[in-house]
Amino acid sequence: MLMILNWKKLLTYRADLINSSTAHTIWASFTIFQMLLLTSKASSVFGWSRNELLILAGMYNIIYSFFYMFFARGFNQFSNTIHFGRLDGILTKPIDSQFIMTCLYVTYTHLIRFFLGLGFLIYVLNQMHLTITPTLILGVIILCLFSLMTIYSFWMIVMTLVIWFPKLSNLPDLLYQTNQVSKFPQEIYKGASTYLLFVLFPLTLIIVTPAKQLLHKVQLPDALLLMGFAITLFIVARFFWRYALRFYTSASG
Repeated sequence: MLMILNWKKLLTYRADLINSSTAHTIWASFTIFQMLLLTSKASSVFGWSRNELLILAGMYNIIYSFFYMFFARGFNQFSNTIHFGRLDGILTKPIDSQFIMTCLYVTYTHLIRFFLGLGFLIYVLNQMHLTITPTLILGVIILCLFSLMTIYSFWMIVMTLVIWFPKLSNLPDLLYQTNQVSKFPQEIYKGASTYLLFVLFPLTLIIVTPAKQLLHKVQLPDALLLMGFAITLFIVARFFWRYALRFYTSASG
């Protein structure tokens, strides 16, 4: 039902449809162009060949297209929903509050990012002459789902802080920048501080692990590490949200 309602809303506001489609096309193209530019003078970076890094760019567009399509707009509304007291009404409904807060909006125009990423990925894989099998694709899909769970859980944990600080409307902007971390392999961040690496490490698995699956380089520990982080972060995010609701004082303060 939510999918249908959001689709009808999209078709109602045609100008917004055109503007959003144009913006998403530019951003998806920029991600690919950025990696092309960064690798134009180097045949490899930290053990990753140029084509392998380009696969990361394509995979980045694919995975984040689904996050932006299903969850990003809900997270963008987090601060306003809490600050203006709309969470009061949500908590009275017989539907899970976390679901309503994060899954109410579907932005279909992000499918453009998905198809651009997929097309670019197929092009690079064809250039590398890699063997693609149904089993390989199934493995990539499963790992992408766990990657999506990791992104969602990370955003949920951070955005839950708005319960205590409802005026932090710029948190999504910070998280959008943090997403850039997952665009590059873990080896790039080896010089980072231990604390920073501890925070960022789960994000470095999001794109790299499915990409390694495509490249026939993923090992069982790699897959289990991503799955473990995804499940753990999701459980933490769930309990943190429920814990934070105890401190919600409603619009009346």
